[in-house]
Amino acid sequence: MKLALYMFVLSAFLFSASAQYANPNAYDVINATGTITVDGNMNEAAWNMVPATLVFGPNFKSTVTNLSVTGGASVKVDSLHGFDTTYTYLKVIKQGMKLYIGFTSMDKQVCKFGDSWEGDGLFMKIKNAANEDKEYKLYFNANGLNQPMIFENQAPGMGVGVKSPGTTTNDTTNIDSGYTAEMVIYLDSLGYTPATKSVQVLFNIFDPDYYHAGMLPWGTYGSYYKTWWGSEWGPGMKKLVFMDDPGNLTVLSTGGNLTIDGILNEPVWNMNFEHLLFGPGAVGDQYAKTVTGGTQVKTDSLGRTDTTFTHLKILHNGMKLYIGFYSNDKSVCKFGDSWEGEGVFLKIKNSANVDKEYKLYFNANGLNQPMIFENQAPGMGVGVKGSGTTTNDTTNIDNGYSAEMVIYLDSLGYTTSSTNVPIMINVFDPDFYQAGMVPWGPLGAFNKTWWGSEWGPTFRTLTLSPTILPVELTSFTANVVKEGVQLTWTTASEKNNQMFEVQRKSNNDFITIGTVNGKGTTAERTVYTFMDKDVNAGITYSYRLKQIDYDGSVDYSNIVTASGIAPREFALGQNYPNPFNPTSKINFSLPVKANVSLQVYNLLGQVVMTLANGQMEAGTYTFDVNASNLSSGIYVYQINANDGLGNKFTSSKKMVVLK
Repeated sequence: MKLALYMFVLSAFLFSASAQYANPNAYDVINATGTITVDGNMNEAAWNMVPATLVFGPNFKSTVTNLSVTGGASVKVDSLHGFDTTYTYLKVIKQGMKLYIGFTSMDKQVCKFGDSWEGDGLFMKIKNAANEDKEYKLYFNANGLNQPMIFENQAPGMGVGVKSPGTTTNDTTNIDSGYTAEMVIYLDSLGYTPATKSVQVLFNIFDPDYYHAGMLPWGTYGSYYKTWWGSEWGPGMKKLVFMDDPGNLTVLSTGGNLTIDGILNEPVWNMNFEHLLFGPGAVGDQYAKTVTGGTQVKTDSLGRTDTTFTHLKILHNGMKLYIGFYSNDKSVCKFGDSWEGEGVFLKIKNSANVDKEYKLYFNANGLNQPMIFENQAPGMGVGVKGSGTTTNDTTNIDNGYSAEMVIYLDSLGYTTSSTNVPIMINVFDPDFYQAGMVPWGPLGAFNKTWWGSEWGPTFRTLTLSPTILPVELTSFTANVVKEGVQLTWTTASEKNNQMFEVQRKSNNDFITIGTVNGKGTTAERTVYTFMDKDVNAGITYSYRLKQIDYDGSVDYSNIVTASGIAPREFALGQNYPNPFNPTSKINFSLPVKANVSLQVYNLLGQVVMTLANGQMEAGTYTFDVNASNLSSGIYVYQINANDGLGNKFTSSKKMVVLK
């Protein structure tokens, strides 16, 4: 989480002091469970599950879960009372296409800014899918004594605010006790879809104090402070990132055993299938699913950030549960002298519903220590530092790490008929710690992200599937060689793969030119080749693969092309047209690079024209003959080619100039 120093301009109506702000660029929005009623009370359990809160107010210092925002300004100061230092706590959750925003304030003076339009509460902008700003306001903006909160919106939504007991708005005769408020925005009305991963917003919290009904905003009394995340009115925006938080993850079968060496070099690890993505502000995709949430445990006093993303994949082979993960971390270390360090902490429930812990992390003291595996039930784990990574060292930039572990499910009481395994996973990411540093000193940062909950009791579910990873074609290329076009393709794994049909495009349709048998079912990497010898020079060919399973189902590869095909042999063609006046063309072919001489002779053996003389690449060539300066008669043209390897070619043909 980045710390920044913001200064505000001193003017007739604006003063400020410098302060440090957490100011996150992105805020992770978790998925809500259960029914949420927009009544302003924020009493649903989902609000208590939010891992981090944005805090608005003057000079607020961030904590582990309460994050100060971009900045703020004192618009007006009360000459008698000063101002009422109020902090407003804002949370965001999501459920389907509904975006919920809840905020609570302990304000002692709830009112509007005199007779202006601004009043206690929230002003926000959100970008729609067309990148247009839409405004929403949920604030105390009604004139008169003890008025309710008002919701104003430029797109569909709903908002309600509730005054806490003892709060009387627009009244300076009593001390208030704040308010709570809730708003819902319908993301589909803004053009977003369920596949949307993030939206841009800005939040602005207004906090006027000491105003009663009928007061002017700029009179002697009354103060006004506002704080924002992004910028006050724009254009600066921040990002809400929607966590996928899948409640269930389908675990596919590898079709074979994996080697636990931490390298993740088996082809199955590189295949595309649904897995988990950990890290602050991580944006997932079709396969990488962002997790429940996270928190910035500690920020670095120098403002340094190392936004690390960790991809974690899970596979199984019978009763062996494989977990592989890799990180792009630039600062691999442990959290000072605490027990937490880079890597994974997880709990898995055994068949008797008892939690068992596994840890695979950099938790050893000292410089450049290895990964450690700790387990409360049988298993094995290994980690490998990336090239250039030196743990517990801040003098170099690291290159992450990879790791893998195996958990023996039968030792936890599961059987081959078991399908669901409860699990929670936590990824630690401390940064900027060197050997011997204390965890809570001024330097060093610590972020953690989890699927389920940080330590429990919330778990997610692994569903063990008998489905073996399907045929995964990782490459398909076409290369021109002397014999023709060589096709090469590689599979990371195969399931029920009977064969490949090699197809070539002809007259806008693909036809099968050969077949190659598949390997059936395997988790091993396999390389296939096929040579197409029936090709001609000067033509571009297109190829594809038709993969056929034993059950008859088929799949097609992408299309690859080959051009620049060399002739198979030396050749000299007959000039055309012949006889001619005054121009004609001569073709010849070279299967390899050669020194070439192409000359025209009269019947006396004298050279009357040189068309080519020098080294030429393999290919087919055409030269123009202009006989404007030649008399009518019979001439001979001859080619001499030498590839420098002992291969020589000489050929002659007659041509007739007729004027």
